[in-house]
Amino acid sequence: METETPGHDREPIGLSLSPLCSPGLIEAWQEVSLLSESISIQLQVLHFKKQIPALWVVFLGGTGTGKSTLFNVLSGTPLSETGVERPKTTGPILYAHEGCRLQEEIPFSEMEVTVRPASVGDAGPTRGMSGSLFVLEHDREDFSHVILADTPDLDSVDAANRRVAENLYLLSDAVIFVASQEKYADELPYLFLLRVLREQRLCYFILNKAGDALTGEDVLSILRKENVSFSDDRLWLLPYALTEPAHALAHDPAFLSFKTTFFKELSKARTPEIRRRMLSWHKETLQGRLDRLRALMDKESEAAGKWLNTLSALEERCSVEFVRDQKKSFSSKNQDAIKGEIRRLFSKYDVLAKPRRLIRETILFPFRFIGLVENKVESAYKEDLLKVRRKIDLVPIRTTVERFNRLALEQLSPVDDKAPLFDKLREPGISLAPDEIKDLVWKAQDELDEWLAKKFESLTASLPRTKRWGIYSTSILWGILILSLEVAVGGGFTILDALLGSALAPFVTKGTVELFAFHEIQKVTRELADRYRKGLLSVIHAQKERYEQCLQSLLPPPEASKDIKELTREVAELSGE
Repeated sequence: METETPGHDREPIGLSLSPLCSPGLIEAWQEVSLLSESISIQLQVLHFKKQIPALWVVFLGGTGTGKSTLFNVLSGTPLSETGVERPKTTGPILYAHEGCRLQEEIPFSEMEVTVRPASVGDAGPTRGMSGSLFVLEHDREDFSHVILADTPDLDSVDAANRRVAENLYLLSDAVIFVASQEKYADELPYLFLLRVLREQRLCYFILNKAGDALTGEDVLSILRKENVSFSDDRLWLLPYALTEPAHALAHDPAFLSFKTTFFKELSKARTPEIRRRMLSWHKETLQGRLDRLRALMDKESEAAGKWLNTLSALEERCSVEFVRDQKKSFSSKNQDAIKGEIRRLFSKYDVLAKPRRLIRETILFPFRFIGLVENKVESAYKEDLLKVRRKIDLVPIRTTVERFNRLALEQLSPVDDKAPLFDKLREPGISLAPDEIKDLVWKAQDELDEWLAKKFESLTASLPRTKRWGIYSTSILWGILILSLEVAVGGGFTILDALLGSALAPFVTKGTVELFAFHEIQKVTRELADRYRKGLLSVIHAQKERYEQCLQSLLPPPEASKDIKELTREVAELSGE
C-alpha cells in the first residue's frame, strides 16, 4: 500500500535563511542570491542528516550511462526501470530501510514523498515521477545503514530533474558516478564529477559499457589535467553487455571488485566515522559560505551608501541649478515693474483721507496687476488663488526633473547591464510623467494656498477696530499677499523679501502701526516665498525617492546581517553527531 505525504503540508526542517537578492552594485552581485539559496538548503540538509543515522549513497551520471541498471544490481532487486528508452528515470528513487521514516524528515519541501514497500506483489520496477520522491522501503539488515538513491540525469533537458539530482547529491556521504565510453567526457556530467572530487566525497567512478580498446589510464589522464586527486583503484571499467546487462554485470569480475570495495568501505562499523566526517564538512562549508555572504553584504551595504550619497548630491545639484535659473529668469525689468507698482499703490494711500475712497482706489491694483479682476470686480479669495495657480509655468521644473533623470541613469546605473538595479531604474513609472509633475506642483500649491488663507485670517482677526484702515486694511493686506505670491510664481522667490522691503520702506513711519504691519508683511512674504520654493523642489525630491525605492526594494532586509551572524553562531555550536 502506497502512502503520500505532500511536500507543502510539511513544516520546514531545521535552521533557515530567507532568500536574498542584490541590486548589482558590486562585482560579485550574482553570488548573493546563489549563496543565500544554497545556505538555506544546506542548513536543512545538515539538520536532516543529523536525524537520519544512515549513509546516503547517490548514483549520478549522464543520460543512458546505465545508472538504473547498476542501482538494481547493487541492491540485488529490480527496483528502477531500465531499457533503451531515454531517459528512463524521470524522478528520484530511494531504497531505504523502513526504520528511516524518510517521509517525516526529507528536507526538500517542494517534492511529494511517496512510500511503498519494495516487495509489493507484482508492482515491478518504477521509473519514478517528476516532482515526487519515490521511496521503496525494505527490512534487510545488510542495507539497514545505507540509503541508495537513483537520480535523474545530470544532463537532463528538464532543469527540475537536474536540480533534484543536485539536491540528492547534497545528502550524499558517497557517490557512485556512472559514465559510459561515449559520454565520460561530456561537459555537464564531467564538470559535476570534478565537483564531487574537489569536495572530497567518497567516490566510486564506474565507466560502464567500456570497449576493449579503452583503458583506465585514458580516463584518468583527463582528470589529472584538472589537478584533482584520483587514483586508479577508484575506477572500475565494466564491459558492454548486449543482452541481460543486469545478469552480466552481477557476475562481472570488475563489478564484483567494486562491490567488495563498496561494502568494505561503507560497512556498518565505519558508518559513524563517515557520518562525522561529512557532518564536519557540511559545517565547515556552511561557515565558509556564511562568512562569504556576510562579506558580500558588507560590500553591498557600503556601495549602497555611496550610491545614496551620490543620489542626494544630484538632487542638491539640480535643486541649486533650478533656483539659480529661476533667479536669472526674474529679470531686472520685472523687478522694477513690481517695485513701481507697489510704490504707486502706497503713494495713493493717505492715512488722513477718507478710508473707503482710498481703499476702493488701492485694492484693485494687485488684482489688475496679475489679471485677476477687471475694474470694479472683486474676486473671492479662493478664486484669486486658483487664478494664480494657472499662471505657474511648469516647463522649468519639468526640465529640471529630466536633467535629474539623465544624470541619475548616467551616474547610478550598475556597470553590469544585467544587474537587477540596471533594469529597475528604467522600468515604466519610475520617471515622473508630466501629469504627475503637474499634480505634485498643484498639491504643493494647494498646501500653500491653505497656509496663506489661514495666515490672512489670523492677521485680520487680530486687527483692532481703530486700525482697520491703516496699512493693515484687510483688502490691501490680501492684495499684498496675493502680489507676493504672484512674484514667487513668476520666479522671484529668491529675492522677494528684498524686493518688497525696498518698495514698502519709504511708506513706513517708525513708531506707528505701519511699522508693525511692515514687519508682519515681510515675515509672511518671506515664509511664503520659502514655502513656494520648497513646494517646487519637492518634485525633484519625489523623483529622488523613486530611485531610492528602486535600490531599497533590491537590497537584503536590515535584519539579514543579524540573521547571518546568528546562523554562523548556531552552526558553530552544532555537534558532530
